[in-house]
Amino acid sequence: MEIINIPLSKGNRYNNPKIIVVHAMAEYIHCDEATHEYYKGKGIALELGRDYHAPEWLRVLGLSAHRLQTPTGQMIKCREDNQGAWHAKGYNTDTLGIEFLVPGVHNYQSFLEVLRTPWLTEEQFINGAYVVKSWMTKHDIGIMGVKTHAELSPDRKVDPGKGFPLEDFYNKLKE
Repeated sequence: MEIINIPLSKGNRYNNPKIIVVHAMAEYIHCDEATHEYYKGKGIALELGRDYHAPEWLRVLGLSAHRLQTPTGQMIKCREDNQGAWHAKGYNTDTLGIEFLVPGVHNYQSFLEVLRTPWLTEEQFINGAYVVKSWMTKHDIGIMGVKTHAELSPDRKVDPGKGFPLEDFYNKLKE
């Protein structure tokens, strides 16, 4: 698996992993009018009409994750395991976060729609499961310690969505 290092600076200085959080985000985020206005209200300047690559999007928003799993199977490493990452509000001091990138360019609405249908590539599935399983071994985290973002924040988040083969993913981790 090819690993690309794109460090993201935002996150806690220390991390003691006890939970692994499985996320989904768009590979490219289109800054449409609604997105532009939403973040403008939060004091974040985005370029209207621009497509942001996922690591750049996280950087602009002041967020991070430990790994981003691309649709082609490449792994983007953004934070070290012993560093916190800002990926799951309320859980950033004892978790590892992996973002599976939904192929293509999406605004928030199209992203939510895609999550309802199968979207994960075989390369993402295999390489993402490999990384999560290696984290489980390295940090002595059992299968019950692998959670989705939606499980941790059900009132705010839906990722990785119904289109993510969660049962198959858990079964792969148990092999």
